[in-house]
Amino acid sequence: MIYIGIDNGLTGGLVALSDHPGVAPIATMRMPLQGKGKGNEVGSWHIWQWLSCWRPSDFTVLLETPGKHSPGVNALCSMWDSYGSVRSLLETRELRHFRIAPQTWQKEMLGSCPKGETKKFALAVATRLWPSETWLATSRSSKPHEGLVDAALIAEYGRRKGL
Repeated sequence: MIYIGIDNGLTGGLVALSDHPGVAPIATMRMPLQGKGKGNEVGSWHIWQWLSCWRPSDFTVLLETPGKHSPGVNALCSMWDSYGSVRSLLETRELRHFRIAPQTWQKEMLGSCPKGETKKFALAVATRLWPSETWLATSRSSKPHEGLVDAALIAEYGRRKGL
């Protein structure tokens, strides 16, 4: 079984993990974007192409649900728009998936983490679990991509729970 974690949102990511603990990620992808007016939106067609590398019976998707709070109305609307695009793709293609609240996977994977420090803790846990992984989005990147880190931990949560 392959576990695919999806960190929702325009800066999110997708990570595919084997069902064998400790094995480096099989594949990673930043959330694909496409232009929309003056901004961007999730390119769900690109997600479908990426998922099509595997037979649907061989994977389970864990999709992070957006929260109800955000620094601004535009960001909140963007997160829910992204979530709707990805969720509708998964449902119309009848792909096995689970919706996971951020607090659920974070509690399991990060333990007690001070408020506002989840990104720092997530990177530390991901580095401990997969020490050879850099979490860089591209070869030109200089810092780890938070969306890929979170997506990997979401997938690991699903693997540990046997979803």
